[in-house]
Amino acid sequence: PPSAMVLAYDALLATEVSAFTELAAKLSAAEVKEQAECVRKAFAAQREMMVAVSKCKKPSAAELQELVKPTAEQIGAVQAKVDRRSDSFNHLQAVSEAIPALGWVMVEKTPAPHVNEMWQCGAYNQTKILQQFKGKDETQVEYAKAMKQIFVALEAFVKEHHRTGLEWNPKGVAFTDFGASGTTLVPPPPAPPAAPP
Repeated sequence: PPSAMVLAYDALLATEVSAFTELAAKLSAAEVKEQAECVRKAFAAQREMMVAVSKCKKPSAAELQELVKPTAEQIGAVQAKVDRRSDSFNHLQAVSEAIPALGWVMVEKTPAPHVNEMWQCGAYNQTKILQQFKGKDETQVEYAKAMKQIFVALEAFVKEHHRTGLEWNPKGVAFTDFGASGTTLVPPPPAPPAAPP
Protein backbone atom coordinates (compact mmCIF):
# COMPACT_ATOMS: atom_id res chain seq x y z
CA PRO A 1 0.00 0.00 0.00
CA PRO A 2 1.15 3.60 -0.54
CA SER A 3 2.93 5.26 2.37
CA ALA A 4 1.18 7.83 4.58
CA MET A 5 3.16 10.51 2.76
CA VAL A 6 1.91 9.37 -0.67
CA LEU A 7 -1.65 9.12 0.68
CA ALA A 8 -1.34 12.70 1.93
CA TYR A 9 -0.27 13.78 -1.56
CA ASP A 10 -3.22 11.86 -3.01
CA ALA A 11 -5.50 13.83 -0.69
CA LEU A 12 -4.01 17.07 -2.04
CA LEU A 13 -4.74 15.89 -5.60
CA ALA A 14 -8.27 14.74 -4.77
CA THR A 15 -9.17 17.84 -2.78
CA GLU A 16 -7.41 21.13 -3.59
CA VAL A 17 -6.11 20.30 -7.08
CA SER A 18 -9.41 18.73 -8.07
CA ALA A 19 -11.46 21.69 -6.77
CA PHE A 20 -9.24 24.08 -8.73
CA THR A 21 -9.53 22.17 -12.03
CA GLU A 22 -13.31 21.87 -11.62
CA LEU A 23 -13.69 25.61 -11.06
CA ALA A 24 -11.37 26.40 -13.98
CA ALA A 25 -13.61 24.26 -16.21
CA LYS A 26 -16.65 26.33 -15.16
CA LEU A 27 -15.13 29.57 -16.43
CA SER A 28 -15.92 30.32 -20.05
CA ALA A 29 -12.24 30.45 -20.98
CA ALA A 30 -10.77 27.44 -22.75
CA GLU A 31 -7.18 28.53 -22.07
CA VAL A 32 -7.82 28.67 -18.29
CA LYS A 33 -9.31 25.19 -18.38
CA GLU A 34 -6.36 23.89 -20.46
CA GLN A 35 -3.83 25.44 -18.11
CA ALA A 36 -5.59 23.94 -15.07
CA GLU A 37 -5.34 20.53 -16.74
CA CYS A 38 -1.57 21.09 -17.07
CA VAL A 39 -1.48 21.96 -13.36
CA ARG A 40 -3.24 18.69 -12.58
CA LYS A 41 -0.71 16.81 -14.71
CA ALA A 42 2.19 18.57 -12.96
CA PHE A 43 0.89 17.50 -9.55
CA ALA A 44 0.21 13.98 -10.86
CA ALA A 45 3.82 13.83 -12.10
CA GLN A 46 5.07 14.96 -8.71
CA ARG A 47 2.90 12.32 -7.09
CA GLU A 48 4.77 9.67 -9.10
CA MET A 49 7.97 11.18 -7.77
CA MET A 50 6.62 10.94 -4.19
CA VAL A 51 6.04 7.20 -4.75
CA ALA A 52 9.71 6.86 -5.76
CA VAL A 53 10.83 8.92 -2.74
CA SER A 54 8.84 6.64 -0.43
CA LYS A 55 10.45 3.49 -1.90
CA CYS A 56 14.02 4.53 -2.76
CA LYS A 57 17.25 5.40 -1.04
CA LYS A 58 18.54 8.90 -1.81
CA PRO A 59 19.67 8.89 -5.47
CA SER A 60 22.58 10.69 -7.12
CA ALA A 61 22.12 14.28 -8.30
CA ALA A 62 21.85 13.03 -11.90
CA GLU A 63 19.19 10.48 -10.96
CA LEU A 64 17.27 13.15 -9.06
CA GLN A 65 17.28 15.33 -12.20
CA GLU A 66 15.85 12.38 -14.13
CA LEU A 67 13.15 11.89 -11.51
CA VAL A 68 12.18 15.58 -11.55
CA LYS A 69 12.00 15.80 -15.35
CA PRO A 70 8.30 14.82 -15.82
CA THR A 71 7.22 17.44 -13.26
CA ALA A 72 9.52 20.05 -14.80
CA GLU A 73 8.05 19.39 -18.26
CA GLN A 74 4.53 19.96 -16.94
CA ILE A 75 5.62 23.18 -15.17
CA GLY A 76 6.87 24.32 -18.57
CA ALA A 77 3.52 23.38 -20.14
CA VAL A 78 1.65 25.43 -17.51
CA GLN A 79 3.86 28.46 -18.18
CA ALA A 80 3.55 28.08 -21.95
CA LYS A 81 -0.20 28.77 -21.63
CA VAL A 82 0.32 32.42 -20.69
CA ASP A 83 -1.02 34.76 -23.37
CA ARG A 84 -0.76 38.50 -22.79
CA ARG A 85 -3.64 39.15 -25.21
CA SER A 86 -6.02 36.87 -23.34
CA ASP A 87 -8.91 38.32 -21.34
CA SER A 88 -7.81 35.79 -18.72
CA PHE A 89 -4.22 37.03 -18.57
CA ASN A 90 -4.33 37.44 -14.77
CA HIS A 91 -5.53 33.86 -14.36
CA LEU A 92 -2.85 32.42 -16.62
CA GLN A 93 -0.09 34.61 -15.20
CA ALA A 94 -0.94 33.94 -11.54
CA VAL A 95 -0.75 30.18 -12.04
CA SER A 96 2.37 30.48 -14.19
CA GLU A 97 4.17 32.51 -11.50
CA ALA A 98 3.15 30.14 -8.68
CA ILE A 99 3.62 26.72 -10.30
CA PRO A 100 7.44 26.68 -9.79
CA ALA A 101 6.45 25.98 -6.15
CA LEU A 102 6.62 22.34 -7.29
CA GLY A 103 10.38 22.86 -7.46
CA TRP A 104 10.47 22.49 -3.64
CA VAL A 105 11.83 18.97 -4.25
CA MET A 106 15.16 20.52 -5.28
CA VAL A 107 15.44 22.71 -2.16
CA GLU A 108 17.57 21.21 0.58
CA LYS A 109 17.14 21.94 4.31
CA THR A 110 14.00 24.16 4.20
CA PRO A 111 11.78 23.47 1.18
CA ALA A 112 8.44 24.72 2.61
CA PRO A 113 9.29 28.46 2.43
CA HIS A 114 10.03 27.99 -1.30
CA VAL A 115 6.38 27.01 -1.86
CA ASN A 116 5.16 30.14 -0.10
CA GLU A 117 7.64 32.38 -1.95
CA MET A 118 6.43 31.07 -5.30
CA TRP A 119 2.81 31.55 -4.25
CA GLN A 120 3.61 35.17 -3.32
CA CYS A 121 4.80 35.64 -6.92
CA GLY A 122 1.43 34.42 -8.20
CA ALA A 123 -0.61 36.29 -5.58
CA TYR A 124 -0.17 39.65 -7.36
CA ASN A 125 -2.23 38.54 -10.38
CA GLN A 126 -4.55 36.38 -8.26
CA THR A 127 -5.49 39.48 -6.21
CA LYS A 128 -6.36 41.28 -9.45
CA ILE A 129 -8.87 38.50 -10.27
CA LEU A 130 -10.46 38.93 -6.82
CA GLN A 131 -10.65 42.72 -7.28
CA GLN A 132 -12.08 42.45 -10.79
CA PHE A 133 -14.84 39.94 -10.01
CA LYS A 134 -15.71 40.50 -6.35
CA GLY A 135 -19.48 40.93 -6.09
CA LYS A 136 -19.82 40.35 -9.86
CA ASP A 137 -18.91 36.73 -10.57
CA GLU A 138 -18.74 34.30 -7.69
CA THR A 139 -17.24 31.47 -9.78
CA GLN A 140 -14.27 33.68 -10.70
CA VAL A 141 -13.75 34.52 -7.02
CA GLU A 142 -13.98 30.85 -6.04
CA TYR A 143 -11.49 29.95 -8.78
CA ALA A 144 -8.98 32.52 -7.47
CA LYS A 145 -9.41 31.27 -3.89
CA ALA A 146 -9.05 27.64 -4.99
CA MET A 147 -5.81 28.53 -6.78
CA LYS A 148 -4.34 29.84 -3.52
CA GLN A 149 -5.54 26.78 -1.58
CA ILE A 150 -3.45 24.46 -3.75
CA PHE A 151 -0.26 26.17 -2.64
CA VAL A 152 -1.36 26.53 0.99
CA ALA A 153 -2.02 22.78 1.03
CA LEU A 154 1.25 21.99 -0.76
CA GLU A 155 3.21 24.03 1.78
CA ALA A 156 1.44 22.17 4.63
CA PHE A 157 2.26 18.84 2.98
CA VAL A 158 5.94 19.75 2.65
CA LYS A 159 6.12 20.95 6.27
CA GLU A 160 4.50 17.74 7.47
CA HIS A 161 6.39 15.18 5.39
CA HIS A 162 9.58 16.80 4.03
CA ARG A 163 10.35 19.61 6.47
CA THR A 164 14.14 19.38 6.03
CA GLY A 165 14.16 18.28 2.39
CA LEU A 166 13.00 15.13 0.62
CA GLU A 167 12.63 12.24 3.07
CA TRP A 168 13.98 9.29 1.12
CA ASN A 169 13.58 5.74 2.40
CA PRO A 170 16.90 4.70 4.00
CA LYS A 171 15.75 1.06 3.87
CA GLY A 172 14.48 1.42 0.30
CA VAL A 173 15.76 0.14 -3.03
CA ALA A 174 18.39 1.89 -5.11
CA PHE A 175 16.80 4.31 -7.56
CA THR A 176 18.30 2.35 -10.47
CA ASP A 177 16.37 -0.75 -9.31
CA PHE A 178 13.14 1.14 -8.87
CA GLY A 179 10.68 0.43 -11.66
CA ALA A 180 12.98 -2.28 -13.02
CA SER A 181 12.37 -4.62 -10.08
CA GLY A 182 8.64 -4.93 -10.59
CA THR A 183 7.90 -2.08 -8.17
CA THR A 184 6.32 -0.21 -11.03
CA LEU A 185 5.02 3.27 -10.47
CA VAL A 186 1.48 3.23 -9.16
CA PRO A 187 -0.74 5.04 -11.66
CA PRO A 188 -2.33 8.16 -10.20
CA PRO A 189 -6.04 7.97 -9.40
CA PRO A 190 -8.15 8.61 -12.52
CA ALA A 191 -9.18 12.20 -13.17
CA PRO A 192 -12.73 13.01 -12.11
CA PRO A 193 -15.19 12.90 -15.04
CA ALA A 194 -15.53 16.24 -16.75
CA ALA A 195 -18.63 18.19 -15.79
CA PRO A 196 -21.13 18.45 -18.64
CA PRO A 197 -20.85 21.82 -20.40
